[in-house]
Amino acid sequence: MRQFQSFSTSIQAALSTPAASKASAGDQAGQARTTGPQPSSQPTSVGYEEPENFLEIEVLDPQTHFPSGDSTRGMYTDYVVVCRTNLPSFPKRFSQVRRRYSDFEFFKKCLFKELSMSSHPRVVIPSLPGKILLSRRFSDEAIEERRQGLARWLSSVAGHPLLQSGSRVLVRFLQDDSFTG
Repeated sequence: MRQFQSFSTSIQAALSTPAASKASAGDQAGQARTTGPQPSSQPTSVGYEEPENFLEIEVLDPQTHFPSGDSTRGMYTDYVVVCRTNLPSFPKRFSQVRRRYSDFEFFKKCLFKELSMSSHPRVVIPSLPGKILLSRRFSDEAIEERRQGLARWLSSVAGHPLLQSGSRVLVRFLQDDSFTG
C-alpha cells in the first residue's frame, strides 16, 4: 500500500529547518561554534514532524457492483477516497467516502463552475484519466490503472493551495457522503 502524500501549505516551514534557525540565532548572538558532539535536550532520532498544514489523500479499495441478473448492464466500480487534514477549511480531520468515476466527472464540472464564479478563474484543472474500453472495463488491470490515475488526478487537484483554502466543492467531494454525480 502506498503511503499518504502530504501537501504542506506553509511556505516558511518548507524553507527553514530547526537546525538552520538555531545556527543563525547562535551566530547573531556572537557565540562561537564548536565542532563535535554537543549536549542537547532534543531527541537524537530524526522523525517525521507533522507539517503546519497538511492534506493527505488516497484512493483505495475498488469494488465492482453487479446488478441482479446476468447482464453487465448497470455494473459500476467505486473507490474509497480517504482524506486526512488539519486545514481550517475542512470540518473533519478524517473522512472516508466512496466515489464512482461519474462522481469524479461531476466534481470536475462543479470545480469549473466554482472557479468561473470566483476570483481565481485561471486555476488549471487537469484532465481526468480517460474512459476505459467497454471490453476491458471491469478487468482487474483496468480497474487498478483507473484507481492509480484517479489518485494522481485528485492529488494534483487537491494539492493546489487556492483550492485547499477556498474550495467548498473540494471539501464536499472529499468529506460529504451525499456528494454524487
